[in-house]
Amino acid sequence: MIDLRGRHFLSTLDFSSGELCAITDLALKIKRDEMHGRLPGKVLSLLFFNPSVRTRVSCESAMARMGGHAITLNPGKDTWNFEHGEGVVMDGNTQEHVKELAPVLSSFCDAIGIRKSELITTGANRAEVTASYDELKQDLFINRFTEFSNKPVINLESNSSHPLQGLADMATLKEEFGEPRGRKYVLTWAYHPKPLPVATPHSQLLAAADLGMDITILRPPGYDLDGEFVEAARNRTGAQGGSLEVTDDIDSAYDGAQAVCAKSWGSLEYYGRFDEEARMKQALKAAWIVDEAKLARTDDAIFMHCLPVRRNVVVTDGVIDSPRSVVLKEAENRLWTVAALLQCLLGG
Repeated sequence: MIDLRGRHFLSTLDFSSGELCAITDLALKIKRDEMHGRLPGKVLSLLFFNPSVRTRVSCESAMARMGGHAITLNPGKDTWNFEHGEGVVMDGNTQEHVKELAPVLSSFCDAIGIRKSELITTGANRAEVTASYDELKQDLFINRFTEFSNKPVINLESNSSHPLQGLADMATLKEEFGEPRGRKYVLTWAYHPKPLPVATPHSQLLAAADLGMDITILRPPGYDLDGEFVEAARNRTGAQGGSLEVTDDIDSAYDGAQAVCAKSWGSLEYYGRFDEEARMKQALKAAWIVDEAKLARTDDAIFMHCLPVRRNVVVTDGVIDSPRSVVLKEAENRLWTVAALLQCLLGG
C-alpha cells in the first residue's frame, strides 16, 4: 500500500501516474476482498455546497466499512455561510471565515472533503455566475481552506477537477482491460440542455492519460476543454506510450474505439454567453447523441458515463442498457477507489 499520509488530494495532477495506479490497484484488491481497509476511530468531515449522490454515499460508506465515521454538512443550510476572501469586511451574508473553519475542523477530524462548484445546479435552470471561467478555475475556496488545514483535504468536485471520478474511471478501465495502455479511448461531448462544468471531463481525460491510452477528444467546434488540462494529458499519456488527438470527425473517432466515455460540458468559448450557446448547440442535438449506430463502428467498445445521465439525450437506452455499458460498475468503483484513497491518506 502506498503511503500518502499528510498529502492533500485536490487534483490527480498533484500525483504521479504510478501513485494513481497504486491507489487504483489497491481499490481493486479491496473490491475483490483480497485486502481489507481499516480506519478505526478515524473521522471524515464532508462539506457539500452542491448536491451529490455517488460522492457522498461512497465516502460515507467507505468510512463505515473501514470502521471510521463520516460527518456530512451542507454549508448555508445546516451551517453558517463561509467566507474565504482576504481582508473582507464580513458585514454581509457570510458568518465564518476559512481561517477559523479549517483549523477547527482539522482539530475535530482526520480529513476534510469539499465539493464546491459554482457551475453545478439542480432543476432545469443553468447556473447564474458573474465570475469568469479563469477566475472560477482557481477554486479559491478549497485552496484557501487547504492553506489553513493541517489535515488532508480531498476535492469532491470543484470548478476545474473531479479527481475522485478520475480514480473510479482508472479502476474501471483497468478492471475491463487488464492493461489499458495503447487502447483507443474516446472522450466524446454530448448534447445537454444546460451548460455543464468541465471538471469531470478534465479528470476523465487525465485518467485515460495516466494509463497510457490512445486518446481521442471528440467535440464540436467551440467545445475545446481547458488547454492546460489537454496539454497535461498529452504529456502524461505520451510518457506512458500513448497519444492524444482532438477532432470533430465523429465517424473517424468511433472507428476502432475500445472505450467510449460520454460527457457533456459547457463551451468555454461561449462562457458567459449562455443564451447564445443554447441557441447554437440546438443544431448539434441529433448528431452528438451516443447511439447504437455509433457504437457499431467501434471495436466492441465499452460505454462509460459518470452518472447521472439524461437517457435519450446524452445516450440512447439501447446503448446504456446494453452489455457493453459499464456505467454501474464505474459508479460502484467510486466506493472502492475512495476507500483505497482514504486508506492511503489516513493510514491503518
